[in-house]
Amino acid sequence: MAQKNWQIYLWRCSLCGSKAYGKKPPAQCSKCNSEANRHVLIPKQDQNKTLDFEKYLGMPSLNSFLYLVGSALDDKVNVMCCNSVTQINFCPLRVAVVINKNNLSHDLIKETGFFTLAPLTKSQGKIAHFFGRNSGRQVNKLENYTYKLVNSGCPVIDGCLGYYECEVEHGSTVEFDSHTLFIAKVIDGSLNLNKPQLTYDDYKQELRF
Repeated sequence: MAQKNWQIYLWRCSLCGSKAYGKKPPAQCSKCNSEANRHVLIPKQDQNKTLDFEKYLGMPSLNSFLYLVGSALDDKVNVMCCNSVTQINFCPLRVAVVINKNNLSHDLIKETGFFTLAPLTKSQGKIAHFFGRNSGRQVNKLENYTYKLVNSGCPVIDGCLGYYECEVEHGSTVEFDSHTLFIAKVIDGSLNLNKPQLTYDDYKQELRF
């Protein structure tokens, strides 16, 4: 009888680097509690190698700022953490934001066409971790935080460096297999950049507990 060639599936959490086996990613990381969509499949040829931690946390040379993304629909408000944010032009001021389709924020933004971006300070890594690892589908993430609502009804967590209120230009939205790229015009905002902003690199360093 021919020997069956078993496939071993090894997953790595993209936030803390913890590994797990299984045909599907774990529902929750055993170390940092991140959701399944935060895990990446390690290629079979790399599973027995000493892995470069940075390789599975994205592109380390492309360091970026972290933002809290606020969204709302009717009486449902939600906030998530995102580093896939970039300015794309000045006049009018537009931004590009990429959101995973599994996230509640994705559905709220697509339905209403509005969101807020709140830059975090370098000392707010734990806040970034909380809003990045928990799902608004399962818990009320704003229950223990104070926040305000802007004109569109989207929340902004107190203590951030300000906010941008954004309106999606649906005609420019780009759909990918797992994410949506939203192009949005900045329609309002207030900033006080008196402290260093939190970067993804800062955040990764703090996770290595």
